[in-house]
Amino acid sequence: MAVGSVKPLSLPTPFRPHDYAYDPLFVVSGPKDHYKAALLARLSTAKFQICPIFANMFSDLPNHPRKQYIRRKSAHLPQAGRSYKSRLEPNLDYLCSRKVDVIGADRSKYFHVPKTSIGGHLIPELQLHYTSPREKLPSVVKAEPKSQNKKIQTEFRESSVQTSPWEPSIVFNGDTEPELLKLDFLKWGSGLPPGMHEVQLLERARMKRAWEERCEVRTAEDLEKRRTIIAAMERDEWAFREQEIQDIQDLRLKLLEKMLNELHEKSKNRNEAKLRMFAEMKYAEKEQKLKKLRDKTKRELRKLDLKHAGIDQKYHSVNVVEEHINHASEIYGPLMRHGEHPKRWHLIIDEALTRFKAQFVGVEEFNTLPTWLNKATKIKDCMCLKMKGTRLCMRETKWTAPVLKKLHEELLALRKHDLKPCTLIKKIQSPPSAISTPEVEGISDGDEDFYQAMVMIQSVIKGRAAQMHIYEGRERCRELIQELKFSSGLLVEENVQIHDYKLKIKLQQREEQIALEKLFRLRESLDELQSTVVGSLLDFLNKELRRLLEERRAHAICILLERERYDREAAEAGRRQVELRRRREHDEMFKQIVKIQQETVDLYLEDIIKESMEFTSEEEARSYVEGMARKIDEEAYRIKEATNITINDEEEIVADLVHHFVLPEVQKQIIRKKIQRKQREKLRTVHDTVYSEIEDVNVTQEPEPSEQSSLKEYPVVGSSQKFRQHSVPGTSTEDRHFSIIHEATNDTTSHASSDGKSHKNSKCQRPDV
Repeated sequence: MAVGSVKPLSLPTPFRPHDYAYDPLFVVSGPKDHYKAALLARLSTAKFQICPIFANMFSDLPNHPRKQYIRRKSAHLPQAGRSYKSRLEPNLDYLCSRKVDVIGADRSKYFHVPKTSIGGHLIPELQLHYTSPREKLPSVVKAEPKSQNKKIQTEFRESSVQTSPWEPSIVFNGDTEPELLKLDFLKWGSGLPPGMHEVQLLERARMKRAWEERCEVRTAEDLEKRRTIIAAMERDEWAFREQEIQDIQDLRLKLLEKMLNELHEKSKNRNEAKLRMFAEMKYAEKEQKLKKLRDKTKRELRKLDLKHAGIDQKYHSVNVVEEHINHASEIYGPLMRHGEHPKRWHLIIDEALTRFKAQFVGVEEFNTLPTWLNKATKIKDCMCLKMKGTRLCMRETKWTAPVLKKLHEELLALRKHDLKPCTLIKKIQSPPSAISTPEVEGISDGDEDFYQAMVMIQSVIKGRAAQMHIYEGRERCRELIQELKFSSGLLVEENVQIHDYKLKIKLQQREEQIALEKLFRLRESLDELQSTVVGSLLDFLNKELRRLLEERRAHAICILLERERYDREAAEAGRRQVELRRRREHDEMFKQIVKIQQETVDLYLEDIIKESMEFTSEEEARSYVEGMARKIDEEAYRIKEATNITINDEEEIVADLVHHFVLPEVQKQIIRKKIQRKQREKLRTVHDTVYSEIEDVNVTQEPEPSEQSSLKEYPVVGSSQKFRQHSVPGTSTEDRHFSIIHEATNDTTSHASSDGKSHKNSKCQRPDV
């Protein structure tokens, strides 16, 4: 980092401060953004910077400022157009005045590659033009300007581009079949990373492809062989699928057992944690109660000691006589913690006592009263008037004339007290001089971190040294400390009292120890009994819980297995029903196809036979008629020649011919027309019956896959066949009606268009879909 520069920000900035003015690739959306970038650059290049003074961070004094202004050492930037309009206008002056850089950017302009033909590699001849020598002019060295404008390269420009087109990572020949591209069914988490099962699947796929390549059908034997191989492969596939299902079931059973074991382990850990927490809670309650008992014991012992010493800590009225009789009272040995009391002011030796002679001091200690006077004048406690509250000595607290006079003098002295001038030398505060602006050099982050680490280590070492110095002084003066703790300047009586007190404390501690041992033994016996009972109870509960868990586990496994068996049976039944239904459909389709083909052949043969019979009968009838006509003509000619026939005889012969030949033929045609008319009426009746039956039939429900397709038969009048309607799943009733009507219409049309010589049975049959 340069000297005097500001420490850079830790977060990266999208651009440098002066890119808005000097970077030709810097683009903003408008003048507002340009103004913002200029403002940020101006702030970053300020001449002064505010730096805190860490020693006076929280100071408000003018002579100890908490901040200072430091001058920055920023590099001088060349002058350039920094307005938004100058950014939009091209720098024409720069383009016109730019020098030609022969060695640098414009070097490529001074090279020329000759154009040669494709097939030829001829080197062109070099034509040299000789020039006359010229005198060199003295070169004038121009002074470089102080400021120059330079273009810079930003960090955000792409440094590399795509130089080659995209090519796939894998290229294979057309002769080979890439096996990797056939593994698209493997996905991450479902087959990837591969295991033994995926390896088996790949091996089976390879084997299947190999069999498919080898099973080429060329002859009938190859077809039969292919069918055998396909059946074997299907059996193997079903066996492999069954094994997969069994493996999956085993895995599920293992996972179920693992889950049940984990649940059992969690419940066991939870119960153990509950018991442990309950035991800890009870142990804490026991310790708390023991602590309370010990504190109460110590408190009662202190009370007994105070009572034995005759110290009454309760707030009560003062008995002056008992205080004077008892030499252990505060009159003779005041307690320091009680402070100074007004009624002991008379014990202070002041100037008033100096007026008495020394030989009279202590005269009041001699008892001059007779012994019987104390007994005679003794007043019982029950006869004394007990007043509430604490009473003060009136003799000491009343406002007497000397006390009031002294108080008045002190008040007058305080009122007349004048302030004396200060005789000490006062410091004259000089005005603070102008603080020179300091300049600091920038410190790198690594040096600053190293300095802070050194300061931290020094503070730790200094603290540790002071601590060790204190420990050494304590060890060196340990004997003196012990002597100060246990002073040897005690009196004999106090030593005896201390010794008795120690013996008493030790006796109490021994008794307490004996009582605690008895209590401990009693609790041990109780804990032993309680542990036995709790252990047996927990053992029983644990066994019951295990039995219940095992029973639930077995019940759950049975339910899961039974459900799985039901599912498998249902799936197998569904597949079996689908196969049976499909087989029945194919069989029926085959039967219908074969039947249609047979009927077609029969009809064809019947038509051929009928045509041949008709043709034969026509030929025979024609030959017979022609023979008969010849015979009749011959007979007529013979009779005519033999005898002369009259007109009546001819008319009789003509009438006989008309009666025997013409009229029977006309009668036959009339009979045929009547038969055709009757057939049409019967067909119309059949059609009406069929259509009415179809319209009256309700929409039947779709049958189950396992049930056989139902077959409905409708008799047709005048026909030996029956109309069959197959209910095929997946077809609606309207479609079936439409197909039936269409077929019946086709059959009717075909029968109506026939010659009517033979009465045919009309069939209306719908093939299976």
